[in-house]
Amino acid sequence: MAAEGLFASLVLLILPKNCYDEFFVKFNFFHVPCLKLAISKALGYGIVVGSSIIKIPQIIKVVNAGSVVGLSLMSFFTELVATTATSAYSLVKGFPFSTWGESFFLCIQTSLLIILYFHFNRKPMIAALFCGLYAVSVYVLLSDKVSLDIHTKLVSLNVPLMAISKLLQIVANFRNGHTGQLSFIMVFLLFVGAIARIFTTVQETGDTIMLATYCMTTALNGILVAQVLFYWNVKVDTHQKRD
Repeated sequence: MAAEGLFASLVLLILPKNCYDEFFVKFNFFHVPCLKLAISKALGYGIVVGSSIIKIPQIIKVVNAGSVVGLSLMSFFTELVATTATSAYSLVKGFPFSTWGESFFLCIQTSLLIILYFHFNRKPMIAALFCGLYAVSVYVLLSDKVSLDIHTKLVSLNVPLMAISKLLQIVANFRNGHTGQLSFIMVFLLFVGAIARIFTTVQETGDTIMLATYCMTTALNGILVAQVLFYWNVKVDTHQKRD
């Protein structure tokens, strides 16, 4: 009985009571609304778990090479602004963590990549200044000084911001004739994750702003995947001038 109670408690952390009853009381495993929700939750938490390490391959590649050749600093900055706005907006709206948690982890990892960018360009003071300014910005966003209306306006900028972020890297790749230290594993996982996010957003929040963002990032991440494959055999001088 204790085991059954524990199992029920764990399931109810993810699924509502009516879906628990459909699956584990009535054994109706093909109840369509609950089945869609269960798939959405599984995908959502899978994306969140995966996103906690999604940029680690990129970070490792940069550290091992001791170079940020081919990477766009402005791409990192615009992505950080967009993911930070998404995290703050989702917290204020009370969305389930499974629908936006990857934005939180992407903020951390993108911040680290920005710090590494400045480090390998021998600009430690700018790295320290960035850390301080970003910490203050996050504090203000999560305080009661910022209204829901402002959060909504900020997150509405996500579509152009994420488009700019991806396009900056895409253009840099075309201009350089290679993808430099860009990690194929990272861009491929971002591509797959964006596809899955379209489904979870439709199922759990229906938020049109976030849906538009994920549709757009799916397309642009697909281009980045294609670029890495196209330039796969191009040799890169890691000591050339950084973008």
